Amino acid sequence: MESYLIGIDGGSTSIKTVLFDQCGKEIASASNPTMRLESHTPGFETFDVDRLWASTSASIKSMLAKAAVDPSRIAGIGMCSFGNGLIILDRDGKSIAPGVFSQDYRANSIVEGYKREGSFDRINDIIKGTLYAGEPGPILRWFKDQKPEVYEKIGGILLFKDYLMYRLTGVFATDANIFGGSAMLDLTTTDYSTELLNLYGIPEIEPFLPELATASSQIVGTVTEKAADETGLNPGTPVVAGMMDVLACLVGAGATADGIVTAVAGTWCINETHSTQIIPGASANMPYLTKGEYLNCAFTGASGSNYEWFCKAMGGEAKYIAEKQGGSYYEVLNELIASVPIETSKVMYLPFVAQPSVHPNAKAEFFNIDQNTTYAELAYALAEGVAFMHRYHIRFLRDSGCKADVVRLTGGIAKSQVWARIFADIIELPIETVDCNEVGALGCAITAGVGTGLYKSYEKAFEQAVKINPPVTSHTENFELYEKRYQNWSRLIEIMNIYWNEQ
Repeated sequence: MESYLIGIDGGSTSIKTVLFDQCGKEIASASNPTMRLESHTPGFETFDVDRLWASTSASIKSMLAKAAVDPSRIAGIGMCSFGNGLIILDRDGKSIAPGVFSQDYRANSIVEGYKREGSFDRINDIIKGTLYAGEPGPILRWFKDQKPEVYEKIGGILLFKDYLMYRLTGVFATDANIFGGSAMLDLTTTDYSTELLNLYGIPEIEPFLPELATASSQIVGTVTEKAADETGLNPGTPVVAGMMDVLACLVGAGATADGIVTAVAGTWCINETHSTQIIPGASANMPYLTKGEYLNCAFTGASGSNYEWFCKAMGGEAKYIAEKQGGSYYEVLNELIASVPIETSKVMYLPFVAQPSVHPNAKAEFFNIDQNTTYAELAYALAEGVAFMHRYHIRFLRDSGCKADVVRLTGGIAKSQVWARIFADIIELPIETVDCNEVGALGCAITAGVGTGLYKSYEKAFEQAVKINPPVTSHTENFELYEKRYQNWSRLIEIMNIYWNEQ
């Protein structure tokens, strides 16, 4: 009798629950919103923790109803989410503050304080990355300084997917990949660090850290009777530790071979590969699937989120055309982007609608707009700017010694051939995509399959469950044009740094 696997991908806008068969075929899926709270304070990006679980359990129940599969045939559950941010619980496991998204930058002043007092460099040395305000350490220090009435009641801290895992299993746990990638571990030992907590100024948090699973495929618990009642799952279904969504996308894309760079063009601009080296200056070096290897990451806080903002704030013309023609809104946008000749394009875009980015105070900008600028040129400039940002990070990885022969593109943008073509020409590498709508969820499901023994190894799982589409290759005749535009784009960032430094 065939077994099934569930992958749950917790994003900053929605929770996606997907049921896969052993061959990686999507059987059913459901999605519910993440319950973002409206912010009236600059820098705060939060969500309702209790409603988050209600939304997730409803998503699981809806997916199972669509699948019409006996829950007893589900071999395991894996989950991922964005890293960083924070969920704070009291001693009874109840939420005592709004959940914090990774784009929250209320703790910018805390990070600046670490720099002034001289602890910033030592923190970065321990975490083998570059600390920013949306990570748990600075956020906890902010609560200690600004909300002591909450801080004093802390009984546990979890990240986004860890909280969902806690509600499913009753187990208070995390995994090394997501906690290490969220600047909460000593990357040399891949374990907790008393020195690190002292440097953050939060030593009293140590007793409230979750149990640390060393492997993403480790079974940390099983679905409780209570969670089964709330979701429709079978009690006793194994749940594995999971991982950050960036690693889940790499797994779902089957991108473990040397020379493959995984680009995640989602809410964040993530670019990653793996090696036995810790890369100095990387955005993050995280524990990988195997001990002694690291996920080497270069990222910025916005990629596809620029597209999301553009569609919401400036999408009127595309919507009008789509309604008039009876077509898809995104197809119209793709056609508009593809219609702009590169050689005559003047408009440029800096893709920084969210933090962190190339500068703590960076914001998105359009340049060279005049009375003749068209809506299509704005849409094209945005796509180009996002691709330039990915090129910026992939060049860093290559210059650091990482092999890069092909880019495996994931995230919402990966569904567009127009975007894939722009990426191929700008990055100057073939672009591959995965024949799967939810690559992160597939990565979680594969991890659950490895942990429960349904697959003998990740490589065997990839052979069975991951299908790669034919690559989009580069047009060499465009390289010179894009190189010139990239240099001008880079110069704009240098100029804007003068302004951002004063903000």
